[in-house]
Amino acid sequence: MDYLPTLRHCHKGAIVLDNGAAAREQIHSLADLYRQDPESVGSMLVQIADLKDLVDCERHLGGLGRAKPVRDEIVGELLDDIGGAEIHLDHRDNHRALMQARELAHQAQDIADVAGYRVDELEALTARARQVREGRRTAPLLVFVTRPW
Repeated sequence: MDYLPTLRHCHKGAIVLDNGAAAREQIHSLADLYRQDPESVGSMLVQIADLKDLVDCERHLGGLGRAKPVRDEIVGELLDDIGGAEIHLDHRDNHRALMQARELAHQAQDIADVAGYRVDELEALTARARQVREGRRTAPLLVFVTRPW
């Protein structure tokens, strides 16, 4: 059975993606596999541990060592034997999630459109208010009346 990672809260409000359910299932599968063929599985685990030490020693070679690819290949074989590390999603769930995402996108676009219209209104009102303020700041026209004497 495939287990999707879950979100959980950690200390200080941090969010953690927890893949513990899938890891537990894989460990259970590894234990079952070990029960069926303890020599082969035990040998693979010892090889992985020994190669880890060799990978650490080869680290200073700048990627020229062969231990890491060999170890990764053995780990990959063991993962395949216990069910793999891929999570295959049900296409029906994917379709439903796609439809929900599409609906949210439409709603977000509607909100953005309304916000854009409101911005246009506020810009027009601001421009009009600025013209009124500038009109008040200009010096009044002085009209000189001359009297005939």
